[in-house]
Amino acid sequence: MVSLLDEHPEADTTLNALVAVRHPALPVVLDHGVDGVTRYVVTPARTGQSARARLLVGGPLAAADAAEVAAEIADALAALHARGLVQGQLNLDRIVADESGPLRLEDLATGSLARPADQPDDDLRQLAAILRDLLGLPVDANPLEVEGIPPRLAGLLQSLASFTPPPASDARDALRRIAREETPEWEPFAADAAPAPAGPVLSGLDEGPAPTRNRGLKLVVGALVIIVIVLAAIVIVDRRDADQRAAQTALPGPISYVTETSDTGTSEGATITETTTTEPQPVGPNRTPRALRIASVTALDPTGDNTENNDQVRLAIDGSPTTGWSTEIYKEGVIEKKRGVGLSLHLAVPSRVRRLAITSAPVGATVVIYGVRGAVPAKAPRDWIQLTDPKELKRATSVIPIRRAAPLTDVLIWITGLPPVKGGYAVAFNTIRLTGVPTGA
Repeated sequence: MVSLLDEHPEADTTLNALVAVRHPALPVVLDHGVDGVTRYVVTPARTGQSARARLLVGGPLAAADAAEVAAEIADALAALHARGLVQGQLNLDRIVADESGPLRLEDLATGSLARPADQPDDDLRQLAAILRDLLGLPVDANPLEVEGIPPRLAGLLQSLASFTPPPASDARDALRRIAREETPEWEPFAADAAPAPAGPVLSGLDEGPAPTRNRGLKLVVGALVIIVIVLAAIVIVDRRDADQRAAQTALPGPISYVTETSDTGTSEGATITETTTTEPQPVGPNRTPRALRIASVTALDPTGDNTENNDQVRLAIDGSPTTGWSTEIYKEGVIEKKRGVGLSLHLAVPSRVRRLAITSAPVGATVVIYGVRGAVPAKAPRDWIQLTDPKELKRATSVIPIRRAAPLTDVLIWITGLPPVKGGYAVAFNTIRLTGVPTGA
């Protein structure tokens, strides 16, 4: 199979690294190069059915099966990450299964060629979305509250979806433990409980006390049984201890935020990157962030024709990574004439918004986040409260902290800069998620 790739300055480095990757879930790179101006990669022909098609037919998986499938995917991601590669575009449509072998990740991680800003953490967050789909969890469902989801799997799922997910290798190990735990155990003493078959009846022997050597044999057998029981108890305790450690490692730890400030006191205008680490907030009323429900979304083009692909706006909040809303195609990357376009998100209840996560394509758009409580201003972004400075969406999934204590009813994503696409400049928002604390929660 020959795949044609878009040119990218990191293409040779990425493909050379892929050649060295060996994993049953990743196709083998047979050849790659450039023919004229066309870059190509050659792999064995592939057959099979996507994981999404399998789920449509068979329905959601049980917890043990979902954990086992996710463990296979995490193992493949660990092999990629060990070579400095990322998948970048992981979803159910890019996972193929057939009857002759294990699951396969399509695209050979070449999705990262078009999205060089992707990081391993993005792969893990996309794995969390796949695991939710495998379990049949709605987008707004809390896995800790869903019947049939083991607490350890729910905790790991939340950890994978957090801002600091565990490495792929750790996620693989934890998922394998969970899969084993949820699978019915073999009962090692079941055979001992069954009655022994009756032996042949021997006549001509008088019944009497058992010979001394038989009593000694019984003592030896009894001692062996006691030793086996003690060893089994030790194994059970050790396993419980290991499971407890695995559950603890699945809990999210401190969250690191990276902020940039401009040093106007120097002649070069240097940029200083400052990292601060914040401990998780204590659990209690008005303190536990959660996914906020977005009741409605509206596209805004106040200085234009008031039309910005309005028929697509619901796709930005439907939770599916394969659908989304896109701006119109512009001739310039900086929207100066219109001053910008945007999306207005109306929350189901007033909430203290803490974070905004946007999955966008291609990377490189610039946005400013605004908010308001109460009546929505007639013009945007005028009269809205500015919550952030301009932020460039450098990753496929960008997480923007929002530091405002007062509750909000509406959040505005205002787009002022667009990345290049074929025919001009535009950006698509595939998923938008808000995290915070509903008022009175």
